[in-house]
Amino acid sequence: TFLGVSSNLSPEHLNEQAIAASSFVYLEGYLVRSPTGLEAMKAAKRFAERRNVKTALTFSDPSMVKYFSEQMNQVIGASVDLLFCNEEEAMIFTGTGDILSARQKLKEVAKHFVITMGANGAMIYDGDTFISIEPYKVKAVDTNGAGDMFAGAFLYGITHGQSYAEAGKLASLASSRVVTQFGPRLEPAQVQTILGDLIAS
Repeated sequence: TFLGVSSNLSPEHLNEQAIAASSFVYLEGYLVRSPTGLEAMKAAKRFAERRNVKTALTFSDPSMVKYFSEQMNQVIGASVDLLFCNEEEAMIFTGTGDILSARQKLKEVAKHFVITMGANGAMIYDGDTFISIEPYKVKAVDTNGAGDMFAGAFLYGITHGQSYAEAGKLASLASSRVVTQFGPRLEPAQVQTILGDLIAS
């Protein structure tokens, strides 16, 4: 993975005004491999918590959890408001061998979380109950960006008045559309079509 300019991210690059004006600050797990990136994540989380801004974290990749678990725990601290991970990441992080055990352990570090399960959809913990999100059956040609699309669409949903179940459905639909094409992004017209499809259903 080429992290580009984000490899050089440090606390001095943080925009505290932007964080304070946000509903969530979203922390990218890939940054734990960079000493300055790790410090930037921790600083952003501390600032967000002081301003009552919610914190969201994605594990990003199984290797980040496997080889940088100590750094990941430093970022999590007591807890995060929302965690995104896939099945493998959840089990590696919790040291469990099955997803049901992993989801119970994740309650200890995240107030809410989403576990994506590829073609099997996703599992959401809304702080009270577990919600199963059905997948949209498609022919995947490129899964690059699917996790980021899911997280982005989910965050859009819950910050625009949707329930966790509704946001999960939106995220599942958006990520199913992005894997049917090459590249990790959807065009604005595609986004509007997805929103329209959900309203129609």
